Amino acid sequence: MILAVDIGNTTIQLGVIAGNQIQDRWRLQTNRLKLSDEYAVQIFELFRLNNVVVSGFEAVVVSSVVPSAGREFTAMCRRYLEIEPVVVSPDLDLGIDLRVDQPEEIGADRITTAIAAFSEYGGPLIVVDFGTATTFDAVAEDGAYLGGVIVPGIQISMNALFDQAALLSRVDLSMPPQVIGTTTKSCIQSGFYFGFLCQMEGIIDRIKTELNTEVKVIATGGLSSLIAGSSVKIDVVDPDLMIKGL
Repeated sequence: MILAVDIGNTTIQLGVIAGNQIQDRWRLQTNRLKLSDEYAVQIFELFRLNNVVVSGFEAVVVSSVVPSAGREFTAMCRRYLEIEPVVVSPDLDLGIDLRVDQPEEIGADRITTAIAAFSEYGGPLIVVDFGTATTFDAVAEDGAYLGGVIVPGIQISMNALFDQAALLSRVDLSMPPQVIGTTTKSCIQSGFYFGFLCQMEGIIDRIKTELNTEVKVIATGGLSSLIAGSSVKIDVVDPDLMIKGL
């Protein structure tokens, strides 16, 4: 078995992979202050509750955009699993040509989803990942990573509005029945939902224009089904793309 770990700014995804299939998956809240021993307690309890045999792990693959959490998780793997984890970085031979000016700056998560998307769906393609930041990554027909776009994520954008606007109450993100809101709540919901939907579709169109070819568009991340699921610009919604890549 392989333990796949994606440490994002907001959540940590864990996946147990056996025979190229995702056997179990969990999501934890990212905590930059948590120590390796604390991760061990939390994760081993998940293993116990789901009858995962720890001795069955042959490898651990970690993708992290949070350096402190990545270090502690790596230490946890060494001590408690007795496995030296593979940490995704541009320095590894990942079998992908990073055709950008500064490859060392590319986040491990973006590299991983690009590899997974190309392996699963072929190229050329665009990967839209709805995370703490929403990222758009372009992959060429031959699998080369071409770069992309980074914009503020949905949740942090909503938090910024509610933190700065004293008279606006927090609302949940959901698909409104129409664009024109008739209450303050429905106006906010419409603004966020259709605002991010139109942003996504507009950026996809501009990337397609620059690539000057037909491409597949794959959406992933926690909110991919809600936003991308109602867009004709998205060909596939694959929430497990990161775990598959690892």
